[in-house]
Amino acid sequence: MFLTDRKKSKELNFYEVLERRTALGEGERKTLKILRQGFEGEQSYDRLWEEVGHDHLLIFRDIWMKVENATLQIDGLIVYGDRLIVNEIKNYSGMYQYADGSWSVNSFQISEDPVAQVSRTAGKLIRLKYGGGHGHPFEVDRKVAFVNPNFNLTVDTEESKNHIITRPMLKYYMRDVARRRSGADASALSDTIRNCIIEDPMALPEVDVARIRTGLYCGRCSSFKLTLDRYRSHCTSCGHQETIEYQTVQSIIDFATLFSEESLSKKGIRWITGAGVSDRRIERYLNKYCTLVRKGKHSTYTIDTLNLGDLLKMKGYNSKYEKGKRILVD
Repeated sequence: MFLTDRKKSKELNFYEVLERRTALGEGERKTLKILRQGFEGEQSYDRLWEEVGHDHLLIFRDIWMKVENATLQIDGLIVYGDRLIVNEIKNYSGMYQYADGSWSVNSFQISEDPVAQVSRTAGKLIRLKYGGGHGHPFEVDRKVAFVNPNFNLTVDTEESKNHIITRPMLKYYMRDVARRRSGADASALSDTIRNCIIEDPMALPEVDVARIRTGLYCGRCSSFKLTLDRYRSHCTSCGHQETIEYQTVQSIIDFATLFSEESLSKKGIRWITGAGVSDRRIERYLNKYCTLVRKGKHSTYTIDTLNLGDLLKMKGYNSKYEKGKRILVD
């Protein structure tokens, strides 16, 4: 079973919000494309597990860990019996070659080495034997899972092949792993892993506020061309309607995503909504969807999650002016 959810990374959320509120530079567009491609690959990996079945396994997805002084990011970590399997997920496409420890695509050498990457992660997890308080011996295996059906790879040695699974063989590999049973040792080992999980520590770029387009925008097409009535907005580009409450919560999340080092405040949300929402409403929505940290003339807040659907569910969003509740099941 899956023990953790797979969410968009902090970095991917950042660039998607940035894309909606400014024109991206070439480097930013490239970064966003790579992040989206990676997340789509991870979702494909998860769907294959759902098809194969994973009830008797313990699977961590998309976790950050602190093991001694090492910080690890792991796409998939499977626990069964006395074994850990690290899966590094790649969504590459094209003609690749792996020879003498170097990767190339269409004869151009690339710097990233997925096999070395997954091997480093596996090597650092072995430290849990000695400093994690686990108390039981275990082994660590590793595989790079290439999920894209349009990926072709030529490898020079059998040893390298042992740590690589391409899309045609991935489901067979998963079925083979799924025949194992987790058991008591796996449960104890998974507890050790949980104790090492940390929040995403990725440092985000600073944002030039002059670049940011303020105002409310359509949740369907991202257009800022809206007409507002007392409780709802109407998008003049695609005709979609949403509540002012919903769009204000989206703006709160946008601000918290772009300026994660700053405290949430009424002033900041007034700015990012383009003064399109009254102070009274902003204060009401901050109190409903966020946690008050400092009360007074300059009250500040924190937010429990940057996932819009999760936040709306968590805080009981149920507007009588909302015609469609699809957002609550997305």
